[in-house]
Amino acid sequence: MKYTKEQIVNAAMLGNDECLSVIGTFQIIENALTELTGILKIDGITVREKYNAIWVFAKTRVKFFNKILWNEKCEVSCFVSYKSLAKMNFDVEARRGNELIFYARVEACALDIATQRIKKLSTIGVDDSIQPETSNFELTFSNFSYDNLPLYEQIKVRSTNIDMSHHTNNLEYLRFIMNTYSVKDLETKPFKEMEVVYVSQSFEGDILDVLKTHEKDKDIIVLQKGGKQVVKCEILY
Repeated sequence: MKYTKEQIVNAAMLGNDECLSVIGTFQIIENALTELTGILKIDGITVREKYNAIWVFAKTRVKFFNKILWNEKCEVSCFVSYKSLAKMNFDVEARRGNELIFYARVEACALDIATQRIKKLSTIGVDDSIQPETSNFELTFSNFSYDNLPLYEQIKVRSTNIDMSHHTNNLEYLRFIMNTYSVKDLETKPFKEMEVVYVSQSFEGDILDVLKTHEKDKDIIVLQKGGKQVVKCEILY
């Protein structure tokens, strides 16, 4: 099924230019996805309580097309675009009339809480009634890889960074990434495309090394814990 709703760009979603921010975009994506899984009865709370599992976002890629101002309306759609034994892709798009604001794809899987191993989707309520829809836009993950990046800063994971699964929330990683940019950067270098890959988990009290480099028309940011990747991000201009 395709879940569609009307969305107003509220104040919490704005950037410094009075338009939908990158973080606001990811908020819309996460909300649409969780609302769809709630309708399908495979949301995070349900799979935790019934199957002792948690949903984990493995990758998110977003292509940005047009700006949208505070209090403007858009139509947000979310649907399953791919399903295998152990992972699902969710596509999310926002449109203002015929104009595309952004298009995103999220790859997700489920982890067994006790073993921290990936579970088959059939064991958490994903049955044959949930079938992929045809994607409206072609968006592929880049599978980028970079090593030996320079250290930008260190961050300590705090209590407000933690979600109901007791690990660092995906949006909090995005805030860590976005804080490597100045206001001037955000005003003069709009993003065209962005991919965030969630490699492993971090928890309250962990110290994260933020590594960053610039290469031609893109930036690479990596968050590490004890020398091991937690999150990596590619941003294209």
